Amino acid sequence: MNTGQTLLTIGAFMFLTTIMLNFYRLVADTGDTIASGQDGILATTIATSYMELANGMAFDDVTDTSNVGLTSTIFLTAASSLGTEAGEDSLDSFNDFDDFNHRDFVKQANGTNRSYKVHFDVYYVNPNNINQKSSVQTYVKRMDIKTWRIFPVATSATEIDTVRNSLVMGYFHFN
Repeated sequence: MNTGQTLLTIGAFMFLTTIMLNFYRLVADTGDTIASGQDGILATTIATSYMELANGMAFDDVTDTSNVGLTSTIFLTAASSLGTEAGEDSLDSFNDFDDFNHRDFVKQANGTNRSYKVHFDVYYVNPNNINQKSSVQTYVKRMDIKTWRIFPVATSATEIDTVRNSLVMGYFHFN
């Protein structure tokens, strides 16, 4: 092999190496995109499960034990006291919607090693504008849910994605 053929062979190997590096970079980026999409799906699924659980609970601690409709909002839990009552230290003991207030849960998705953290905020809202928090009791509560992956730890800022959901519950009593 002469010098020209050697240079041509080296050039071909450099060209092939460049193509392979670009190909593997593209495959890695696609894998990250797929993983990010999977994180969003799993986080949404976990949040939806908690939302369904909360939807099946009583509006307030008072309405959980009463068959009589409330005539005034003053009987409801004070806005500053929303959250768990004494003895409600686990999800199994929750009995009303606002027991989720300021609670965090860690959930591992089945079939994967990924763990997600779910945070809840529950508050009264203005019935005419559910985006406006109320400092007094109303017949409408809103639950804001944030869900994000905590394991495996994100290696870049683009991998961190928080799914935000909201659920609104109103109190109605039919005689």
